[in-house]
Amino acid sequence: MIKKYKIEIKHPRFNDEFFGFKKIEQYFLDILKKKKLSNAYIFNGIKGIGKATFVYRLARCILNKDNSLNTIDSLHISKKSNIFKNIMNLSHPDINIIEPDEENKKINLEKIKLLNKITFKTSLESDYKIIIIDSLDDFTTKKSFSSLLKLLEDCPINCIFFLISHSLYKVPHTIKSRCQKIYFNPIPDKTLRKWFEQSEIIDEKNLDILINLANGSLGRALEIINNDVSFDIYSNAKKIINNFQNTLKVDIDNFFSLYNKDLLLEDFLLIIQINIIQNIKELIIKENDIDKSIIDAYISLFFEINKKINNFKLYDLDSLQTLNTIKYIFIKHSENLNKLYKNE
Repeated sequence: MIKKYKIEIKHPRFNDEFFGFKKIEQYFLDILKKKKLSNAYIFNGIKGIGKATFVYRLARCILNKDNSLNTIDSLHISKKSNIFKNIMNLSHPDINIIEPDEENKKINLEKIKLLNKITFKTSLESDYKIIIIDSLDDFTTKKSFSSLLKLLEDCPINCIFFLISHSLYKVPHTIKSRCQKIYFNPIPDKTLRKWFEQSEIIDEKNLDILINLANGSLGRALEIINNDVSFDIYSNAKKIINNFQNTLKVDIDNFFSLYNKDLLLEDFLLIIQINIIQNIKELIIKENDIDKSIIDAYISLFFEINKKINNFKLYDLDSLQTLNTIKYIFIKHSENLNKLYKNE
């Protein structure tokens, strides 16, 4: 790494810059001009692509009393403006933000119940009130969704809910059916590559690894750079997955011991999945020189791990237990692949 310091990752409400997603911005400019805002929107897509940054950009524009919404040609509001400062400092009376607790990273039912009074209050400085929930994925109980549903059903015309989700499948259909869904595509690899090539925050030798691990998310890319252990984990995963025929149980144990509390389990497992996919692609290119059963075994490994990861996310399972389960799957498949390579 060239950098000698960590990149400061600011809360989205501090960001005055926003890149890409011009079609989404134009969509909201059009409905603002036509005064056809809905009461609820779900902004969904992978984490770290700018959903929350866009939501605050849109909220500032809507709540800015100096704006004539039927004539604006941009959602941008200057960082020097009072509306920007007030929202940044959480002092604007017409915006309410629901986020996870610092300690347990969850949004409990009590926070949603507080919205019962807020939703029906009169706006004080703007024509609208805005409620931002970031994110729906962090709800702890079904009752939280039930309480939110009642608010969406009875919501006054001047109250707008901006809901954020990184995993839309976790959100009940009853909620989704009450909202307009705005999907944010992953950022193209070539765009991420261009941004980082023009910077001096990462060595060129690590750029390909960073692009692969970022998975279309700028936020994830910055977190990876700040916690560069990901590059070591990636290299070790690649050695094992590309050389299963010579991998011992102790090698797998050593690899899984690299996981630590500074890295999200999802990120650790994503590194494994990315390497499996890359290896499958390489094997397919060599299809005439390799037994098809070996390719099938890698594909089976990927989907078995993917199923465990989905269950971990969906049912909020214990991280260590999930990690040990996937390590067992790894060992089982390595033994099978070892036999397949010997029978070639």
